[in-house]
Amino acid sequence: MKRQAYRDRRKRGILPLRHLPSNILLGGGDMKKLAYIAALIIGTTAATNASAALLATCSVNDIAPTAQACVGFQNGNLLSNNQSDVDAQTAALKQLGFDWSGTTVAKVTGLNSATTVNFGTALKGVTYIAVHYGNGTGGPGNGTAFYRLDAGSNLSSITLSYKSASSNAVLYATNVGAAVPEPATWAMMVLGFGLAGYAMRRSARREMTALRAS
Repeated sequence: MKRQAYRDRRKRGILPLRHLPSNILLGGGDMKKLAYIAALIIGTTAATNASAALLATCSVNDIAPTAQACVGFQNGNLLSNNQSDVDAQTAALKQLGFDWSGTTVAKVTGLNSATTVNFGTALKGVTYIAVHYGNGTGGPGNGTAFYRLDAGSNLSSITLSYKSASSNAVLYATNVGAAVPEPATWAMMVLGFGLAGYAMRRSARREMTALRAS
């Protein structure tokens, strides 16, 4: 019964690492452990991403300069101070590698379908923004997208690819440090290092066996 319950919880992606059974934590092979951890992290990330109601799929080409990554378009205008919207913003920015404190650098309202956004401050280096589009012609519909971009040394404005639909925008941070890798990226890095270490150990064992045989 316990084993079946464990399998059920693992399928639903809700089994924390501290609850891993001892035969996985302490045995069962390095590759099995690494694969389990990677699958758990990726599965958790997928579940988080799936929880957001997507209106359409954003693209790094939605803005200029080209974004490094984007999240959205999530349904509705999420750029208010309502707690549910704050939670949605926090989650989206987290996926982009930014731990948002809840404060913003600048907000621009009443874009009225403008294709250029000027936040009134110079943008430098890694920058995080969000744009909400209304139901105007040429846009994705009533949705919000979040972007991480490299603004270079002194960028004055962002150009929007969607026309006749922009509503409002938020600048969360600019000139911040390197983005934290997303959970799925961490998982692949861990798995990659594990595979490299496993291959090295196998090679060393083969060499040792060959030496003993000779």
